[in-house]
Amino acid sequence: MPQRFVATENAFDKGIENTTPKAGAKLAGEWAEAVCKADFTGAKGLASELERLEKLLSADEPDTDKLKTLLEKIGQDTAKAADRAEDPKVADKVRKLAEAMGAKQTG
Repeated sequence: MPQRFVATENAFDKGIENTTPKAGAKLAGEWAEAVCKADFTGAKGLASELERLEKLLSADEPDTDKLKTLLEKIGQDTAKAADRAEDPKVADKVRKLAEAMGAKQTG
């Protein structure tokens, strides 16, 4: 999973708008697969949102309004997941991803 964190962080650091929809769809699909196997409250819902993101990004012309709304929702749900992470290092990385997606941090 560390490589997935790095690839996702790089996409946001370089400006997510500069990431091709195809590359974004690949990342979303990889995350959906990993989250689907995770054992925390909300994992299935987050995996479902990531699968929707993958489908939106795979469209010939992705709907930017739907993408923005979905990314905000995924950001909020990712922030909640960070609060449940047992490993502090993982929690920190997950919080950074949530912040990159525009999530407001509660803690």
